[in-house]
Amino acid sequence: MKSFFVGKITLIRRFLQIGTWIFFFVVYYTSHRQSFFLGSFYSFKIGPIHIVDPYIYLTYLFRNLFKPDFYIFTIMGFFIPILIAFFLGRVFCSWVCPYNFLYEILEYLKTLFLKRKPLFYFMTSSRNKKIWLIIALFLGTFISPLPYYLLMPGLLSVLLHQLILHLYSLILFSTLLIITILVIDLFFKKRIWCNFICPTGIILGLAKWKRGLRVLKREDLTCKECALCSFECPLGLTPHLGNHLENCYNCGKCVDTCMALRKKENPLSFKIL
Repeated sequence: MKSFFVGKITLIRRFLQIGTWIFFFVVYYTSHRQSFFLGSFYSFKIGPIHIVDPYIYLTYLFRNLFKPDFYIFTIMGFFIPILIAFFLGRVFCSWVCPYNFLYEILEYLKTLFLKRKPLFYFMTSSRNKKIWLIIALFLGTFISPLPYYLLMPGLLSVLLHQLILHLYSLILFSTLLIITILVIDLFFKKRIWCNFICPTGIILGLAKWKRGLRVLKREDLTCKECALCSFECPLGLTPHLGNHLENCYNCGKCVDTCMALRKKENPLSFKIL
């Protein structure tokens, strides 16, 4: 059974994931008293800086191609997450995304209390992801509400805001959509959202630099190929075979597992450059 807390890296990641929920709760709860922090995971303002979800930005960009003032003003907000992904990979997905955190909690509880046959992870090719991204961008450009329902972090953060403001009439649809996706993700097509559907995850994956932060299997150290690192991988990847880099989101759980077993001379480690 997969463990919710494994080691030092995962513990730090859990604190950051929990801290993200607390941070947004405080921001929403104090939004009528301060304006330095405003927004959601769709678009967030820190003082004069606007950070925009890459998928949201691109659909807005295609919708406003003949209004250059719009995308010149907001382009910095687009490049902030892109630059982070370029150097650090998909760390937003593993260290910050509230949907990923919620999924990991429910996945752990499922394995703890439900005895079911193992469910294979949904995996697909890079080509299929790119095709889906093009379709999602096209649909999001012409169907303006669609991007907001394809981004679970944004939906969850807005749902939290609606709960704080007691806007219960607006909550029902978002709640049903999130529950439906979680049920599919947990019981039918495991990790289909993170491994395929989420357009922001695909964009961040395309933006990452091959020599940026990544989990590397060192060839100079002998790997016993116990495959426990792969068993613990939240995305169903196989780092013990060294073929995980394309889809890895740098959560570090495999590194923690390997460190717990080997103590020293760990074949798996984070590397940059």
